[in-house]
Amino acid sequence: MTRLARILAIMLLLLVASTPALGSGDPLRLGVITLSHPLMMYRQYLPFTDHVSEHSELTVELVLAKDYESIIRDLLDDEIDVALLGGLSYLEARRASADITPLCGVLSGDGTPTNRTVIFTRETGGSIATLKDLRGKRFAFASRHSTSGYLHPLCFLGKNGVERADFVKAENLRTHEAVVRAVLRGNYDAGAVSASTFMRFAGEGLKTLARTPSHPGFVFAARAPGIPRVERFRQFLLGMDYASPELRSKAEEWSPLLRNGFVSVADSDYSKVRDLLQCAARYGYGG
Repeated sequence: MTRLARILAIMLLLLVASTPALGSGDPLRLGVITLSHPLMMYRQYLPFTDHVSEHSELTVELVLAKDYESIIRDLLDDEIDVALLGGLSYLEARRASADITPLCGVLSGDGTPTNRTVIFTRETGGSIATLKDLRGKRFAFASRHSTSGYLHPLCFLGKNGVERADFVKAENLRTHEAVVRAVLRGNYDAGAVSASTFMRFAGEGLKTLARTPSHPGFVFAARAPGIPRVERFRQFLLGMDYASPELRSKAEEWSPLLRNGFVSVADSDYSKVRDLLQCAARYGYGG
């Protein structure tokens, strides 16, 4: 069997594993953005959806969305019931429909539903020691729809005297991982990514220039939160006991994003992201 055939066979098995069983009622369709290879996405998210399906009397169907625009459109068009969104993409969905509602926030490693940005360069980038040294350099942001990869760093840099127009080259790459790899290859002099992504590449020759204050992190959001299966999903996530050694052991198989638990949130908790939008608009956002 060729390598391509083996990969296709594995993908077929994973797709079958993510298909709801007949007779289990309407599945809850959970959408996540494909930010890495689909095989990696299935490896990280199927153990989580399988756990919820096994213990919640729900059947959870994993739906991989192509990008930020796709997952918002799928949520608005009722192609999915729940979407895992960042703070900015949540606001974009909410702006398109006031029916979009946050179900629960995703806790980070410090136990809060927040994230932060790391602005970084290579350890060998000796000419860059401070943020102001970034003027005239090549800079990589993550997607324009990313809070920690674009919105917050654009605002933070602007407040510290560096606007997007000050870079000789500034581009938005598709994922945070792509930003790190592009800086490591020397395609860009510096970049901005979420703290969680930066930690994954610790020890690979990166140097921190600055860390932003925290901002609201990832959130599970729904278009119709009153649907029983959606409410059951919310209650199940909020009720998981992450102090349990058994659950913590299982969670090691899940995406790192989902390993710290969940907390109730409201739309008002994302007011800081709205403030960041106004701030970033002064420094090149949307232009």
